[in-house]
Amino acid sequence: MSDEKKLRPDIHEGLSIFRPPLCLELAGKNFELVMDDGFDKNLIVQDGKALLFGEPGKEEAYEYDCIKMDDQCYLVNFEHKPFPNPRYGVTIVLDTKESLVTVCYATLGRNPKLPRMPHTEIVFGAVKRPDGSIPRIRHGYTNEMAGTSIDWDYGAFNIAHIYQNERLYRVAFTPRAIERSLRNSPEMLAGADKMPPRKEIYEDYGDFVKIRDGVYAVNILETNLCRRVGHGNSLFFLMNLNEMHDAGRSFGTNMDGKDENYTFGAFGTWYDATEEMNRPSMYYIH
Repeated sequence: MSDEKKLRPDIHEGLSIFRPPLCLELAGKNFELVMDDGFDKNLIVQDGKALLFGEPGKEEAYEYDCIKMDDQCYLVNFEHKPFPNPRYGVTIVLDTKESLVTVCYATLGRNPKLPRMPHTEIVFGAVKRPDGSIPRIRHGYTNEMAGTSIDWDYGAFNIAHIYQNERLYRVAFTPRAIERSLRNSPEMLAGADKMPPRKEIYEDYGDFVKIRDGVYAVNILETNLCRRVGHGNSLFFLMNLNEMHDAGRSFGTNMDGKDENYTFGAFGTWYDATEEMNRPSMYYIH
């Protein structure tokens, strides 16, 4: 058992086998976030476990995870516990090198027809510099990932994420992924009878954000999965493609209906998904 698990026995292991060690570099630092939606925030990192976040004068306390993905580039994740209804989670990409920030707000319980499907909103902004100035540039949506695919290794299984275009993603189980899943985690394929025919492929919404050269944030939703089985999550990834490593978080519920919001990591290799990209969509007109 890891030291982290001993210190935090309630931590959900999930896909965390390749997650980098939690980062403490932000402890004791304060950040004024100037957000493009007009609602500025203070991020006050008290120590290695707790922070304050919210509009100036309205900050609230949270426990958090922080993972470093590149030089002065961090993934920070937290939400209220015990969980309110609707739940409210926050994932921040903090780029202290360029004084930029991207925030993904996630809620669960807002959709009366799909109560186990998260809703997300991405907001861009900047970090106020010590001299009071803020940069004019921003992180932003990108099509640089379109037409590419990466086979991500999560330890017990592999799955290829296909970045179909600037708005949609697809998933594919490569031959190696199927072999490993059957050998290590048969339950991963327990719902195979509910998957679409092989001539079609699963496709869903995705947001693709460029943080800097070789570093991207990807937010994908499992809305169509939720419509089919009543369960779907928001998965947010901060990917360092210079090193083919990512860190992320899963926000939503597991197949048993229990709440989850945990961080994870994976290693990736480029994957030729030409065949999968050419298959017809299950849901969308292109």
